Amino acid sequence: MGKGEDKRPEAGGPMEMGMGMAKMMMAQMGKGSPNPMAMMQKMMGQMAEGGQAPPPMMQMCMGMCAEMLTAIKRTSEMAALASPELQSLFSEWLKTMEGQAIRQLQEKGAADLADIAKVLGVGEDSAAFLLARLAKDGKITLRAEPRAGSA
Repeated sequence: MGKGEDKRPEAGGPMEMGMGMAKMMMAQMGKGSPNPMAMMQKMMGQMAEGGQAPPPMMQMCMGMCAEMLTAIKRTSEMAALASPELQSLFSEWLKTMEGQAIRQLQEKGAADLADIAKVLGVGEDSAAFLLARLAKDGKITLRAEPRAGSA
């Protein structure tokens, strides 16, 4: 480390601070540490012991990082459970759902998201994913309109 260089995560601008904190949290994630929020609280406590109070923006960013790390960990855990057989079954199910959505659109000519979700027996978020996938593949065309009462 050269003269005057400070490698602490709080050194430098917000980006350097965030990157340093993220690296520290990621390093601790694999070492049997508690959840990401507990790690951040510990680091914030260490900053407070050193007489440093994290600025509000940093606290907000740390909260967002905790949510992202939790989501990444959950996704990794789920991916580990997805055997090739389950992936194949999901792929087959998705093709079936796509076929049902296309048939519904062919019969009705047009449908809104709620209608497609109801026909498929899934939530609107799942139906939106499916329709976006079909549009990306060039199988359907999506049209957007403002909903009644939205300004």
